[in-house]
Amino acid sequence: MNREQEISAEQPRPITSAGAWGLRNPGLAMASGGQNEVKEFTGMWPVKPDADLVAFTKALAPGGWPDPPGQSFSVMMTKLALIRTARWFVLKTQYFDGYTLVFVSQFDGTVEKYFDDFVLNGKDNLAAIWGHCVGCPTGPDATARDIVEYVARGQVKTLACYDVAPSLSISQIYKAADWYQKTLKFQRALSAGDGSLEDSVNAFLAELAEPSPEVASGAAIDVDVAHEWQYQDIAEHLGTTLPKAA
Repeated sequence: MNREQEISAEQPRPITSAGAWGLRNPGLAMASGGQNEVKEFTGMWPVKPDADLVAFTKALAPGGWPDPPGQSFSVMMTKLALIRTARWFVLKTQYFDGYTLVFVSQFDGTVEKYFDDFVLNGKDNLAAIWGHCVGCPTGPDATARDIVEYVARGQVKTLACYDVAPSLSISQIYKAADWYQKTLKFQRALSAGDGSLEDSVNAFLAELAEPSPEVASGAAIDVDVAHEWQYQDIAEHLGTTLPKAA
């Protein structure tokens, strides 16, 4: 047994890893000197010829999340406290016939944790999106993990990305917003002169010690996608189309 085999035998394999999810690239990482680091994932998948993109967009719209019924995608993502931003769009590429679904996401933590937590969306919610794509696992035997593995295999390498404050985690942003509001309240109490200074300070410190509430997230959904389909004349607008033969 060589040294590499000895080390492998001594150290158990992690339950999940980027490789275990079928990822070929860890994605870009953004940091600016703080403790937090923001990662990104971009992927694309072929859309089924009969895909119902109206149902697709309604699933992401407020109240359209299948499980639990009537829940909102943005609210459920807030509870994960992981995803900073996500977007979906369709286009045509040379890789697939028909249309291609593209998904871009930025998140706190590791790529492994991101896909671990992605499973928590549940099979029905994941299928409401990626179930419109060719090759996505479906049927009673398919699991949420099967669908997430399918999502991971669609990875595309990103050239560049930007985040306004990668050194701050989502929980730190929540806490900063919470403390700012509590500090304003404390300042107003001091200005009003109500009660004793000691009582005001003690109340302020007690409030700071309380957990910060989640900040409401938001989502913008184009529910009119059936009437305003993807632009077909981008090449023409860019001036890259060849002139038609006379």
